[in-house]
Amino acid sequence: MIKYQYQIIRYIHDRVTGEFVNVGLIMFEPTSKYLECRVINKYNRISHFFSEVNGSFLVATLKQFQNKVSEISKSMDEFIANRDFKDLSSVTDSLLHKDDSALITTEVKYGIDVQINAAFEDLYHRIVEQYIDDVEIHTDQQAWQKFYKNYFDLAGITSKLHKHTVKTEKDSFDFDKAWKNGVWNCYQSVAFDLKKIDAIKNKVYKWSGILKELETSNESIKLYLLTTTPKVPDQNLEAFIKATLTEQKTDNIEVAVITEAEAERFAAKVRKDMEASSVI
Repeated sequence: MIKYQYQIIRYIHDRVTGEFVNVGLIMFEPTSKYLECRVINKYNRISHFFSEVNGSFLVATLKQFQNKVSEISKSMDEFIANRDFKDLSSVTDSLLHKDDSALITTEVKYGIDVQINAAFEDLYHRIVEQYIDDVEIHTDQQAWQKFYKNYFDLAGITSKLHKHTVKTEKDSFDFDKAWKNGVWNCYQSVAFDLKKIDAIKNKVYKWSGILKELETSNESIKLYLLTTTPKVPDQNLEAFIKATLTEQKTDNIEVAVITEAEAERFAAKVRKDMEASSVI
C-alpha cells in the first residue's frame, strides 16, 4: 500500500462566517517524490453563490499556483535538499503565505491506496468536483440580498448602516451592517436554508464558536443574526438553532435570532430605534 499526503486548497469567501469552497487538491507521495496539483478552471458556479468574487482573477491565481507546483515537481529532489523539508506543507507554505489571503490550504492529511494516480483522481472528484457540482448552500450574502435588504431599504435604514470591527482576545470580526446608540447594534445574515440536518448543525456550532470568541471583546454589542429557515421541516431543529445561538448572553454580548417571517417587522423596529436615537 502507498501512503500519501494531501492538502485541500480552499477559497475563503468570508473569514467571519468561515464560508469556503474547495477549489483544488495537492498530493505528495514521499517514496516516489510524486507531487501533483489540480485546481478548478471554471468559476461560474462559485460566482453564482459568491456574487462579489472576481472569478477570472481567482482562476488565474489558482492556475499560477498549479504551474508553480508543477515546476517544483520537476526538481523535487533539489527542492527537498535545499529546504528544511517537513512534509507537503513545506511546498504549499512556500507558495501561499499565511496571511489574510482568500486562498488557503488545509492542514496536511494522510491516506493510503494501491495506486497513487487513482487515489488522486478519486479524491479530486469527491473533494472538489462533487462539491462544486452539487453545492446546496445559500450563502449568507444571499440571505441578506433575498430576504432582508428589501425591508431595510423600504424602511430607509440601509444607508445608515456602517462597518464596525469587533476586536477580541484572539481575533477581530468585521460586521458591515452596524450602527451605534450607546452600544453597537450589528446585523449579520446567516443562511440556514440547507437540505441536510448535519450541514445546518455544523453551521450552528461554527457560529456558536464565533459567539464565544466575541464574548472576550472589551466592548458591548448587540448582535442580530438575520437567518433563513432550514429546508428541513423540523420544528425541533429551528428550536435548536435559536436556543444554541442565543445562550450567549453576557455583559459584553447579547444575541437575537431573527427569522424570515419577522424580517419586515424587525426592519420597522430598527427604524423606530434609529429615530429615537436621532440617527435618522
